[in-house]
Amino acid sequence: MPPVQDPRVAKVLAHITRDLTRRVTLVEAARVACLEPLYFSKRFHKTLGTPFALWSAHVRVEAAKKLLATPALSISAVAAAVGYQDITTFERAFRKCESISPSQYRRRLVSQSVEEDSKRRSEDKKR
Repeated sequence: MPPVQDPRVAKVLAHITRDLTRRVTLVEAARVACLEPLYFSKRFHKTLGTPFALWSAHVRVEAAKKLLATPALSISAVAAAVGYQDITTFERAFRKCESISPSQYRRRLVSQSVEEDSKRRSEDKKR
């Protein structure tokens, strides 16, 4: 992400990304920015071009996508690691951002990995 020109918004972004296991509300984000929630919400949207809640969900889903590459972690463990206490809410947010469920995303990652391994092996045999 390119640097954010608004120092108050930048401070909130750093606060959120520092610990994704916690869900940061708009009220808390506004408090970190030392602004009223309504004004902060408008300022955040103007600065980043996206509403706070949508940006926050997207950041958490991006972090979840990286964790889903680890098969040893359950979907609920991934959800908790990115600040969702309820797996249904996590799955809904994930589906909204990615248009597929976390389970489907993981299966897609696994099948891509298997295909890449297969291609690599066939290339190695040709050598």
